[in-house]
Amino acid sequence: MHIIPRLKATTPLLGILLVCVITRSVSGQQTRTHGLVGLRPLPRYESDLKSNHGGSWAGMPTFEEQKGKYPFVAENVDIVKGWLGGDFKTKRMFFEYYWGLSEARDNLDPEKNGLIKAICKWESKGAQVEHILICREYDLAIHRGHKEAKPGPFKEDTRILYKKDIDDIRAMFKQAHKQNILKHDNYKLIQMVQEPSFFAVDKRFQPIMDKCDGIAYECHQFNRHWPLETGWGKPEKIIKGAKWTLDQDKEYIFYYGPIRWKGKVYYEFIERDWLQKLWKAGLPKHHPRMHYYLNTFPHADGRGRPVGPETNPHSILGFAKWLLHEIKITPPENGGANKELKATR
Repeated sequence: MHIIPRLKATTPLLGILLVCVITRSVSGQQTRTHGLVGLRPLPRYESDLKSNHGGSWAGMPTFEEQKGKYPFVAENVDIVKGWLGGDFKTKRMFFEYYWGLSEARDNLDPEKNGLIKAICKWESKGAQVEHILICREYDLAIHRGHKEAKPGPFKEDTRILYKKDIDDIRAMFKQAHKQNILKHDNYKLIQMVQEPSFFAVDKRFQPIMDKCDGIAYECHQFNRHWPLETGWGKPEKIIKGAKWTLDQDKEYIFYYGPIRWKGKVYYEFIERDWLQKLWKAGLPKHHPRMHYYLNTFPHADGRGRPVGPETNPHSILGFAKWLLHEIKITPPENGGANKELKATR
């Protein structure tokens, strides 16, 4: 224990000592060996059951019904999407936002813009907006009534934003803060991608990467993503994209789900198995900028999986508890975090 001698407040040495102590403290906080673990809790409550995403949600179990039944997850999950209710202790929030659906929605007037309204909504409720997962959701939107939707600059991945999109959004953040609409003058924009490695191998993307704060890749167990080894998101492509992103000193979000449940191709702990196979193949597990967010909403034969309690290892909350242990509790093997950091540089 270091004892600082009593000095007058005006003594220059005191200022130097305080700077050293504060710097050491802040530096210590930055030695985290893992990223964030997040959760998108759906369905949250009964009104969410009106949704029909991959089949009716009527009668599906809700997170609200599990109150008091997930103390470990409630205490340890780092960030939540779209809900400040339940037992979660964290106030850190992430959400998705689709740019380019219409000119009216993308109006750069802070008082009219949809993105500004979304941030303002959560900040007014006490949330700390950590990550905005943003993209041009053209491929789906154009078939779901958004006739004005426009794709991004690359046919290989139409979700990717234009450089001007990001510049306009950053300028709008500053103006909204200046007008006392938002608490901050900037927010982390995470480019949500469709293709797992195009952005990492095509040099045309680099100027866009320089302007955003990271990448979010959605990996799930349905449609073209199935099966893992030969589907859309082959392990080698996912790993290439993740490591390239980390090598850029950016953040990478592995946005995982929806997952299967009791269908023809289901096998026990299929949700864990995919992650374990990816980690074994080289996907960074313990890395301060490598985040794992669960997007485990009901879909197709994934509907009906119990939400909780967390003591049920097959439930969503049981899966979240397992993932929290894997990322935050289980120590990296063979100096895993430092090894993975070194491997990406």
